[in-house]
Amino acid sequence: MNDFFDTHVRTVDVPGTVAWLQAHYGRVDVLAERASFKEHAVGDEAFALRRLTWNCRAEVIYEADRFFFATSTPGYRWRIGSWEGDYSVEPGVVQPGHELIGRPDDTEIQLLAFDAAWLTETARTIYGDDSLEVRFDGVGPVSRRLRDYWLQTVRWSLTQVPVMAEPLARAHVRRSLASATLEAFPLIGDPRERRASAIEQASVYSAATAWIDDHVSLPITVDDAARAVGTSEAGLRRAFQANGQLTSNPDDYLTAARLSAAHADLVDSDPGATTVAAIASRWGFLDADVFARAYREAYRVAPARTLDR
Repeated sequence: MNDFFDTHVRTVDVPGTVAWLQAHYGRVDVLAERASFKEHAVGDEAFALRRLTWNCRAEVIYEADRFFFATSTPGYRWRIGSWEGDYSVEPGVVQPGHELIGRPDDTEIQLLAFDAAWLTETARTIYGDDSLEVRFDGVGPVSRRLRDYWLQTVRWSLTQVPVMAEPLARAHVRRSLASATLEAFPLIGDPRERRASAIEQASVYSAATAWIDDHVSLPITVDDAARAVGTSEAGLRRAFQANGQLTSNPDDYLTAARLSAAHADLVDSDPGATTVAAIASRWGFLDADVFARAYREAYRVAPARTLDR
């Protein structure tokens, strides 16, 4: 995704604060004679991390069009239907179509927002269920342990803001936040079935990567790896999408494994007895220029320099 944004907003008086908030957060009434507001938002079309600093007392009425997950310092009471609470006491979720009535009072709130379609697709990939619809049963976390896990993941994500303009870094943060959120908040449905599916996918991924590592010197294909671990090629790709950290598909993993093996070969070989092209071909790279570009991207030097050391 190339729709990255990293924005800062600050208002300093009641009219400016009200105007900006109403343009972005529904109906907002400032209940004081003084008001200022700050927001730092970073993300893309799929997700956003927002830190809102309310230096005022206000009432917000907002109908959510995406999933919001919130935590705050003391001073943000809320109500959604018959549920109510304070985000400083317990993180909470606001689902698409729900109306939030919030009462911030000199507080800072951290919002994690997900596009509903993206979060649904991610959940389907993680749990291997193409019919899964993301809806949450209630407004709070499943347990204290998972609440703390989610809060720690959000805190970690904030340390990654300086590198989130990079698409791969942002994708890693986005996926980590989604996984933590889907585990920490109670999805409607049988969690035992979802957990079994997620464990099965992780098992397929682990077995496939181990098999590829063990057979990388042979002319293997992704389909060979799928058969070796007892799944289809589509099932293997889904397992990589759900669990892959360095790569999200088995083709890239196989290429990376071969590149790593070629690197070890370059380090150990006698430059007087072989060539870069011969080593590249040995590990399945038939185009020496393609190999050289991939090698430089991975190791920051030309393969000839590694061989000649």
